[in-house]
Amino acid sequence: MLRSLYAGVSGLRNNQIRMDVIGNNIANVNTVAFKAGRVTFKEGFAQLLQGASRPPGDQGGINPIQIGLGMQIGSIDQIVNQGNLESTGLNTDVAIQGDSFFVVRKGNQSFFTRAGNFQVDALGQLVSPANGFIVQGRMYDNGQQLDGVRDIVLPFGQKVSAKPTTQATLAGNLNASAPMFQGTFTNATDRALPINKDSWSESQIAVYDSEGTKHDVKIQMWKTAPNTWDWRIDPIASGTVENFQTDGTSPPSDINLPAPPAGYQILPADVTVTSTTGTAYATPADYTFSAGPPPAVQFTASMPSNSEIKIGYFMSPTSPATGTNGGTFTFDTAGIMNTNISAALDFGVAGASPVQIELKLNGGVNGLTQFASTSSTAVLRDQNGFTAGTLQNFSIDRFGLITGFFTNGTTSSLARIVLADFNNPSGLQRIGDNMMQESANSGGAVLGFALEGSQSQLTSGALEMSNVDLAQEFTNMIVAQRGFQANGKVVSTSDEMLQELMTIKR
Repeated sequence: MLRSLYAGVSGLRNNQIRMDVIGNNIANVNTVAFKAGRVTFKEGFAQLLQGASRPPGDQGGINPIQIGLGMQIGSIDQIVNQGNLESTGLNTDVAIQGDSFFVVRKGNQSFFTRAGNFQVDALGQLVSPANGFIVQGRMYDNGQQLDGVRDIVLPFGQKVSAKPTTQATLAGNLNASAPMFQGTFTNATDRALPINKDSWSESQIAVYDSEGTKHDVKIQMWKTAPNTWDWRIDPIASGTVENFQTDGTSPPSDINLPAPPAGYQILPADVTVTSTTGTAYATPADYTFSAGPPPAVQFTASMPSNSEIKIGYFMSPTSPATGTNGGTFTFDTAGIMNTNISAALDFGVAGASPVQIELKLNGGVNGLTQFASTSSTAVLRDQNGFTAGTLQNFSIDRFGLITGFFTNGTTSSLARIVLADFNNPSGLQRIGDNMMQESANSGGAVLGFALEGSQSQLTSGALEMSNVDLAQEFTNMIVAQRGFQANGKVVSTSDEMLQELMTIKR
């Protein structure tokens, strides 16, 4: 009689445990990357009342006679199936697609988590906000990956040093239908003549010295033969004076241009003047230029009285640039350039190393060409220098590579998130705060990178959702409730039978 009581009690106790697991699953339905639990039962000890007997020669054998003594918890499993991804738009949120885990560390102890809702703390460390454990990965220094897995630190304000320009590319198209240049191409006057406007080309690009100071470089090309263009490249500086109003007096007023920087000068040919009427004054007949610090432009009586004007000017270096900074481009009949040409520019800079630039001239249709097309232009581009900058923002790609964006427009690798894989991820031991640690049956962590040593990949700006299936949990809740009720009925019925036994003596 007591056996049924104990069997019923075991059913009550273990169905209550199942209900506890179901309740925990439902409570964590919105927990980041939570993995649901599942309870399985197993039969308890069975009491043997009569053993089995072998079949004698003329009759059959007899099976054992046993009575079960209830049930027990067989296992409480972690269901490690992938959860759905939720887009958040935060660049510090990272979701894993696959079976791997993030590695975080407190002191010398490593923990593992699927929750990628990370934050950057006051020291620039990438941490789990639940407990401050630091995310682990491989760090980079000036684009070179450092040895060893260590704390990921993203220090905003980190500086990247300037890089001097050593190479610039000239590409584009020179119009094969352009007329021959008429003149010597020695000053702005020649360029302003209408007859020459289609027979020359000019392009400008910013380059940088060893201190990160910006300098302008200008290349000029003018057509001297059907398949021939002469060219020259020089460092320049430029400036403007706008909305200067002439007073109409005689003699006219002077306009003082800003003093050029050290090593530069303003020449008369480098100055152009435009009035509010749109009239261009580009010849000495329209204005006179007086040298001296600061240089001044003096206007003649032909300048309209009380008109607003704009003065644009270039500043050329006082010492001519060295290097192969001039020559001739030749093209074949198909418009493809002869690339057996060297072009370079060397010029000194006060307080910095000389700027030495190689002009890269690509062959074929991707280089400088001469086709009959007025819509294309030849330009200097793709120079490889930059000024100094500071870390402004970062992004994380699917390989876990954290790339920093600097204020000077450059990018650099900062770190790469490491992932851990286990032979038996269900065997990890949960310790709270979405964290897990190795157990005796999980196997050791195998470290690798997303899609490199690990088959998982990362999604930035998203989080993994809980994999709890509410429909399944509610169904399991009904089953657990009915199991509990049925076992309760066994206990109450056994009690009634004992009560009946106690009244037999009457």
